[in-house]
Amino acid sequence: MDIELADLLASLRSEISRARISGAGEDVRFRIDSIELEVQVEVEKTGEGSTGVKFWVLSVGGKRSAKEAQTHLLKLSLTAETEAGDPIRTSDDISSLVNEG
Repeated sequence: MDIELADLLASLRSEISRARISGAGEDVRFRIDSIELEVQVEVEKTGEGSTGVKFWVLSVGGKRSAKEAQTHLLKLSLTAETEAGDPIRTSDDISSLVNEG
């Protein structure tokens, strides 16, 4: 199943937020300095005569059957921070996140 790049980033943001909340008040927390994300995307023109594009994240072995689409490897280097610009700190207990997947 392919998803839009914006949806992938929204999900990542949500997971980091959950980890941050679960780490509140913990003795041991982790600070996220950098997030390296590498995904295969397909770039597709959208609309008739429009200059817009969509970025689809491909699943492993996935390929969309779209006209005028090109596949690229996209590397993103992200830094997680709070709305105030402070670094994100998360709990060291990820067992609940691992068991849910």
